[in-house]
Amino acid sequence: MAKPNSARSLRNMVGEIIIARIPALNADEMTMVKLHKVEASGIWIESQGFTNAMMKKCNLATSVTTLLLFVPFHRIEYIVGSIRTLSLSEKALGL
Repeated sequence: MAKPNSARSLRNMVGEIIIARIPALNADEMTMVKLHKVEASGIWIESQGFTNAMMKKCNLATSVTTLLLFVPFHRIEYIVGSIRTLSLSEKALGL
């Protein structure tokens, strides 16, 4: 089990919404995705933005399945995590 103030492993984040920079999904910004599985070479994710685009492309309003994307690690620029400790905005505090 991870210590309260240490970074969790990616496998421990399965089932959660994570923030990542995946240029295939958004070339300019970070995106929020749901992490479904971690494999040796990448991750399986659910992306609402990708789902919306595919539903529009296929002219669908609903589907009985949810799309999952496999993203190889070499296609991910970064994943944002956090630890349970106080953070301060230097700008807001005039620092």
